[in-house]
Amino acid sequence: MKQFRIKPYLYQLIKENILYIVFSFGFLVLIIFLVQSSISKILVLNQKYQITKGEVKELRTRFNLLNTIVPSTEELETDIKILNALVPNAEDYFSIIYALDKLSQDTGFIITSYNVNMRTSTSNKLKLTVSGIGDTTKFINFLNQYNFSGGRLITSDKIELNSKTSSQIKIDLTFYNKKVNTSFNQNIAINQKVFEDITALKSRINFIFDDQLASDSADISYPTKNSLF
Repeated sequence: MKQFRIKPYLYQLIKENILYIVFSFGFLVLIIFLVQSSISKILVLNQKYQITKGEVKELRTRFNLLNTIVPSTEELETDIKILNALVPNAEDYFSIIYALDKLSQDTGFIITSYNVNMRTSTSNKLKLTVSGIGDTTKFINFLNQYNFSGGRLITSDKIELNSKTSSQIKIDLTFYNKKVNTSFNQNIAINQKVFEDITALKSRINFIFDDQLASDSADISYPTKNSLF
């Protein structure tokens, strides 16, 4: 077995510079220690920052709640009923028919037919293609009112004009439903603007509720019509 031996020249060089070598090695160890210590302190500080940030957010939420002018219990119950009607817990086809009929009567834009697109619909979204006729004024009225005035939350993705019949218009509409937990907890950020937005929304829609709406079901009483179209 070959024995490892340091050459005399190298041995002499190490001997002459042993202090520098020891000092350099010690300095390297110190740097590694300082880096590890700094990283640990940064992680601890970041953790404390995240905790403090969460506490500040919670205090701000509580402050907003304390400074929010909360409506009366009766008014809150009405607001919840309106929101449940706009976005019911489960899809209610009668409310869709009623919403289209109401929009047709209120705007003068006559809805002649509608088709349900089951391929693009989901459990919380029902997509319809609505066909209707009306002049420019009536159609503009429909566009200005269709979001809420029918009693359901409605959005539109596409409008198609028939080139052969200028008055024939097709509109893709989406109706929404969602089971929502209305119980309040500390994670809900509520401020005055929430109630202001609901008040502004109520000025754009008109609902008449009965006692049955207090339940969690999506059943709503609508006036009967001889014909939708």
